[in-house]
Amino acid sequence: MPPPSTYEVGGPSTAAPEGQSFTLLAPGLLVPPSVIEDLITRMGNLEYGHGQLVKKVIQVSDAEVAYGITIGEIGPRVFVVDGHVQVIASQMVQADDRLEQVDAQVEQGQQAATQRDKVITGLSQQVQALQAAMQQRDSQIQQLQTMVSEMSSRESTLMQCILGMDRCLADLEKRPPGPQ
Repeated sequence: MPPPSTYEVGGPSTAAPEGQSFTLLAPGLLVPPSVIEDLITRMGNLEYGHGQLVKKVIQVSDAEVAYGITIGEIGPRVFVVDGHVQVIASQMVQADDRLEQVDAQVEQGQQAATQRDKVITGLSQQVQALQAAMQQRDSQIQQLQTMVSEMSSRESTLMQCILGMDRCLADLEKRPPGPQ
């Protein structure tokens, strides 16, 4: 007997459990395993993307310290990036809430197929929005790194000017007073 393409939720199982378990599903409701696996994969991708973004924010913070930039100069930009990270985290929570809503609707048996399609579409849009936001964050991080590099170069030039002015001042102090 070939394996079924859909499974009856709550019915007897002959397969060993794998991955996450959804024990709250309504008996008799048919849910293709690919839908559940797709949602799990998407959540995993979101979590991985969030972790990568957090690593990049930490790298930018480390670069700020290394280049000796004051908090007052870079603080507002870091605050903006931190705000974007919070937005992404909020979107991940929203995606997780959506997944819980899907599970609740499946458990109650209310418009399972239509609602599932709507949620999948919404999650796909959220994934696309998160990917776009991550690309924007990457661009902002690159801009910050460029600014840090430029500020370091300007700091070096300024230090050379100060040293030159110190030498000129020392030369002036060595001259005898009076007209020359």
